[in-house]
Amino acid sequence: MTQLRLLALIGIFVANESLAASLQDIYELAITNDPELAAAEATFKSQSEITIQRRAGLLPNIQISGNSNVGERWILNTGFPSEASGSHGWNASLSQPLFRVDTWYRFRQGKDIKAQASASFAAAQQALIVRVTESYLNILEAQALLTSARSDRDASQRQLEQVQQRFDVGLVAITDVLEAQAAYDDAIVTVIEQEGAQNTSFEALLRLTGNPISEISGIVDKMPINPPEPNNVDAWIEKALVNNYALIAAREGLKASQKEVKIARAGHYPTINATAGWSHNVSKGRSFLGTKTDNRSYGVSINIPVYQGGQVRSVIRQAQYSLDAEQQNFDFQQRTVVENTRNLFTAINTDVARVRARRRSIESSQSALDATRTGYEVGTRNIVEVLQAQRQLYLAQFQYASARYQYVRNNLRLKEIVGSLSPDDVYALSKYIAPKATVKRFTQSLL
Repeated sequence: MTQLRLLALIGIFVANESLAASLQDIYELAITNDPELAAAEATFKSQSEITIQRRAGLLPNIQISGNSNVGERWILNTGFPSEASGSHGWNASLSQPLFRVDTWYRFRQGKDIKAQASASFAAAQQALIVRVTESYLNILEAQALLTSARSDRDASQRQLEQVQQRFDVGLVAITDVLEAQAAYDDAIVTVIEQEGAQNTSFEALLRLTGNPISEISGIVDKMPINPPEPNNVDAWIEKALVNNYALIAAREGLKASQKEVKIARAGHYPTINATAGWSHNVSKGRSFLGTKTDNRSYGVSINIPVYQGGQVRSVIRQAQYSLDAEQQNFDFQQRTVVENTRNLFTAINTDVARVRARRRSIESSQSALDATRTGYEVGTRNIVEVLQAQRQLYLAQFQYASARYQYVRNNLRLKEIVGSLSPDDVYALSKYIAPKATVKRFTQSLL
């Protein structure tokens, strides 16, 4: 997304909070404004510097220093007057590691740490897609529940009015009126609760985008509901074990721990450095006291550890214990990925069947309500049965919408766990967003 488009989106939503935002709009705003993603990116950049720092331990170390000072010198008991004195000079040194096992493994460990940070950042980018989409769907689901509650309230009100009219002419008993009144009062309470839930569901968008968004677009009913492709759980598990970013990060962390053991063992090995030095110094004074010297030196230094009080052995044991813990964590992460992949694969197939069943349930609930109302008119059904059939219809409508949203959630989670989730999935889902089917945030002013 270009910077110009981002600024345009922010300006539009700030200037007109009532403008409906699509899923793509919210995602593009969240990319720049979500604090969790920004923190993950900063962590990645921070960890990426470790490779550069570790590589420096393998390269030459060059230092240059200089000095200059002035003073006054007296030579006692000679009769000579005092004289100005001083000195100036410079020194340069070079040190090049020749044999440093610990430094070499630290450098390779730095690459593992960077790879781990890269995988963690990729996982955070995928998690943003899931969080944005789920927050969006939560609003639509809250609206579906609110719509169902309002429909039940309005139908209960009409039912109460009809029962009251029938009671006034002596066609029904007072108990029918009381039942209808109780149902209507309960429906009002439910509407109030769902209005509050719908209002708070918008708060997640502010956290994600940093912008107040009070209206979004809905998902059209023509969205396809299909089983996973391929419809083979083993294929999905195999893909997840290779591409899951959390698992990749854990694998890189395990490699880093293995390097840490080698670094600890290197405490027993000698270290060899090549050194070179140059210096130039001049001191002022009388001719026999002033000097000018130039020095050059070259050498090789060897350091052989003999005994360090058992510290190295302790460090090795500590690193090995940490490696064992990292291995166990990796095994747990791997098993969790397999479990979650299998569960999500099963859930999606269940979602497909559930959506189809919920669609048929609406039709059967509507038929049942029509039959119950007819039975009430002729006296074979009572008002309680009518109210129950009525609520069953609105519940079926909500459950159908909820099943569709759950299908979308589970599809995104499955793609996330196998490492294939990308912004393209957001854009593909946005094709089924209907700009005219808007959901406006409920406020008290709408009462």
